[in-house]
Amino acid sequence: MAIVFIPYAMRKYCEDKNIVEISAKTLGELIDSLEEIYPGTKAHIIEEGSIKPGVAAVVDHTTTRKGLLEKINDDSEIHFINAVSGGIK
Repeated sequence: MAIVFIPYAMRKYCEDKNIVEISAKTLGELIDSLEEIYPGTKAHIIEEGSIKPGVAAVVDHTTTRKGLLEKINDDSEIHFINAVSGGIK
């Protein structure tokens, strides 16, 4: 099963877990499975059928360029990273 590292903002939907294991063949399937097990998570990742702007999906240490079609292996590690913005003007 793939290991999914849960960002802080999503942990309230995942029983406060910071890591969960999900079986999937693609990133889209993984996100759908995550939503089935932990309702409310998908809205933090997906917008209008694609990964939200400002969210990076990292599969096995590489930011995905295939989006939801990115292949997932049984030993993959997945991170969802929110963009950091702000700073001094």
